Amino acid sequence: MPRFFPKPKPSFNPSSNPTPKRNALRTLLALSAVTLAALTGSLAAQTQAQTQAQAAPAPVSSEPLKVYVTPTPQGDILRYVQQLANQDRSGLKLKVIESNQGLDANQLLYKGDVDATLLQHRPFFDSWVAAHPEAQGRLVNAATLLVNVFGLYSSRYASLQDIPDGAALLVPNEQTNLPRALFILQQAGLLELSHPQSDGSSAALAIDEKHITANPRHLKFIPTETRLRAKSLPDVEASFINGDIALTHDIDPQSALALEDKHNNPYANVLTTRTELLEDPRIQQLTDYLLSDAVAAFINDNYRGFVVPDQKRLQP
Repeated sequence: MPRFFPKPKPSFNPSSNPTPKRNALRTLLALSAVTLAALTGSLAAQTQAQTQAQAAPAPVSSEPLKVYVTPTPQGDILRYVQQLANQDRSGLKLKVIESNQGLDANQLLYKGDVDATLLQHRPFFDSWVAAHPEAQGRLVNAATLLVNVFGLYSSRYASLQDIPDGAALLVPNEQTNLPRALFILQQAGLLELSHPQSDGSSAALAIDEKHITANPRHLKFIPTETRLRAKSLPDVEASFINGDIALTHDIDPQSALALEDKHNNPYANVLTTRTELLEDPRIQQLTDYLLSDAVAAFINDNYRGFVVPDQKRLQP
């Protein structure tokens, strides 16, 4: 009689015979991985784009930056900066507008006729703003560039010791430069003032003839307009002359009877602009060029000691 044996049951292998529930779970995990990878890639791309945007400089406007300047040395320096910008292909374009007598540079800037000025020192700027409170906070100095060295000159005398008692000297007729002349005389020992030195303080900037405490040489002072102090030099005993004005009147700085201190000088000329233009890439680029070693070398090589670099950033 034949014997019957039961057929063996097939063994269960989950990898070869998954249940519907396990299939669904595996599909869900796969989709989640794809989604996470896509999200991670998107976030990485966004972060990279933000980093690149922060690192890349802001585009420079194709509109020229209008800067109001005195012809020499400031105008010369800006023309040199334009050469540097062209060589660098930085995109900076300058429209150099040379000053004319009778025009108020700060008014032109305040009203928007120009974008920046480069022709005044800080004491003059401060006195102008004090007289025009509507401009306070609207105009700002971005950087210092140079000092037009102030000096005492004479066609008649070779030294300070030769100046006779009672000599008449031409001095600035404006308060923002008069202290420079009087401090030179004090430094030379020809008179004494109520303030020890030209330190940029409000007391120093207010110095005038009323603050002379001793005048043993009985010197006389004739207030005179800036350019006339240079033009009149052959006809007077001695005259105080700004460095840039002396430069344009063929006066040798080596002939000065006395010069003001070039270091820590509070009369450095400033680049002035409107507050809303401080972040303008053109202003930022111009400031970078003006503070460069190349511009410092240009000043030292071209102005024979009448003009010296004084490069400081005043705004972040």
